Amino acid sequence: MRICFIAFQQAVNGKWRVPLSPVKDNVILLVIKGTATYQFGDRTVKVGKGEALYFPQGTVRSAESDPSDPIQLYSAHFRDSSPDELPPCGDEPYSFIQPLGSDYLKQRFSILYECWIGKMPSHELISRGILYEILGIVQRELSGGSHSSSRRNLTSRIQQYIVQRYREPLKLADLARAVDRTPTYVSTVFREVTGRTPIEYMHEVRIAAAHELLLTGDMTIGEISESLGYCDQTYFNYMYKKLVGHPPSHTLKIERPQVVQPPKLRRP
Repeated sequence: MRICFIAFQQAVNGKWRVPLSPVKDNVILLVIKGTATYQFGDRTVKVGKGEALYFPQGTVRSAESDPSDPIQLYSAHFRDSSPDELPPCGDEPYSFIQPLGSDYLKQRFSILYECWIGKMPSHELISRGILYEILGIVQRELSGGSHSSSRRNLTSRIQQYIVQRYREPLKLADLARAVDRTPTYVSTVFREVTGRTPIEYMHEVRIAAAHELLLTGDMTIGEISESLGYCDQTYFNYMYKKLVGHPPSHTLKIERPQVVQPPKLRRP
């Protein structure tokens, strides 16, 4: 796989539009705010917050956002991949994905973008690894996995509960009570479906929120740490570095200026 570029895009003055043209690379994107309407010949697909879209190299498409609902999205453009690495499109010119763990996927795209524009040592190798993970998650979502619908639904309920309350001091017992299951059952099912524990997922959601606050807000690291439920800033710094790859001070001092002024070389 060869990554061509990673982009973060958003509407300017409420406007975002991609003219009708073929794409030069395979594209996978995740909408994190607003809604994008894509046109593929006579097919139209709307991609909203937390939803993803894949279309292969050579696909002819156009796209635009609703001016009243400004768009923000991440996209990865890549080529030279084997067929089994790419999401299946079936009879459609695209694959539409409603991921079970959209917050985790958002975090992976965010880290992928930061790694790509940061150009730190081995950034290309690390970026490919993250993109492979994203493609694997998408393929798993499209195939439905080997888990029953009841287990997937239970996992989704737990994820929603965490996303709504991740700033609170959540414990496994709280999650178990919320879905009327035992803590052991909740932990087992969640790990089977997502590959991580509910508490690990909570930290991922928190750190994804911290990353966004560092890039777009004016809060200090200590204020962000406290607002996300971390009583100990040292532990917050540890979790941030563990999940992002560097401490929050690096994002605050180095990455913020580059993200505020994102490159607009191409559009997905």
